[in-house]
Amino acid sequence: MLSDRQKLILKAIIEEYVTSNEPVGSKMLTNKPYLDFSSATIRYDMQHLEEDGYLEKTHTSSGRIPSQSGYRYYVDHLIIRDDEVTQYFKYIDDILADKRITKEETLKKLTDFLSQLTGYYAAIIGSSNDFAKIMKMEIVPLSDREAVLLIVTNNGVVQSQKISIPEGYKMDDLLRIIQMFDSAMYDHSVYEIRDILSKEAAKPRIRQMVDFRDDILNFMIKGFSRFLNAETYESGLSRLFNHPEFQDYQIMQKILKAVDNDSMKSFVANGGGLKVHIGSENLCNGLETCSIVSVPYYIGENEYGTIVLVGPTRMNYRGVIPLLEYVAKSMTKLYK
Repeated sequence: MLSDRQKLILKAIIEEYVTSNEPVGSKMLTNKPYLDFSSATIRYDMQHLEEDGYLEKTHTSSGRIPSQSGYRYYVDHLIIRDDEVTQYFKYIDDILADKRITKEETLKKLTDFLSQLTGYYAAIIGSSNDFAKIMKMEIVPLSDREAVLLIVTNNGVVQSQKISIPEGYKMDDLLRIIQMFDSAMYDHSVYEIRDILSKEAAKPRIRQMVDFRDDILNFMIKGFSRFLNAETYESGLSRLFNHPEFQDYQIMQKILKAVDNDSMKSFVANGGGLKVHIGSENLCNGLETCSIVSVPYYIGENEYGTIVLVGPTRMNYRGVIPLLEYVAKSMTKLYK
């Protein structure tokens, strides 16, 4: 168990290292007004913190740097949220209140803001809309051979899928089948669509158009499948790679591969609150050198997701945590 003095020293070392990225020595710590101890006393406690696994000593300096265990103890027990970050809340409010842009554009803009402000990789991951209910399906003809299938859900999402009419069939055939499916799908969740489509397709009035039915089913399933995949808005990989921890080409490659493989979607909210994964605590291959802070958000009854920031383990936790908490709390403004 750490003494109060050791806690103060560990906190000071971590917050200094987060800012400077330089090993921290006892002489520098004596300049801290809240560490009114002798250099020898601080060195003694630093030695014990190292022996207990909270600090590490580098080969190039007599100073210490935090270990993964040190960061974990800091986040769990020592962190004090930075009040200075509140000055940026008004910018978040302005982005969410802008009625001139779509919800998708708002989320993209918010992701860019988070990345620019922190210097980290930011992602806002949407829900998969599995339980959104279908209110309307409609066909909008584009020409004699092409049309757009529109699908509207109860949470205001409008999904579109361009489809082509197979040879030998007319636009009227397409309109008639869509009308049949529209009635069957009304007020059912997106999660149920495959079963409903299959049952409807088996009915005699649809079987009469067997060739056309298969094509329409494929197009409709393709259109609906976009609902079943969480949308992700991301920004800031280049900013992340500006940090000295990620200058190694192999580390960069691992991070790029992890992001390309949609590893971030494993953080989609499934209950609980804000989470901080540090270093090897991350289950995503390639992100073992990073810290990941994630927090769930809720827009409406059936629309939720997760906000994620990826940075070095030397992350500004005291600023990032209240920032993400405020964004998550404010996301309901999108619903309004």
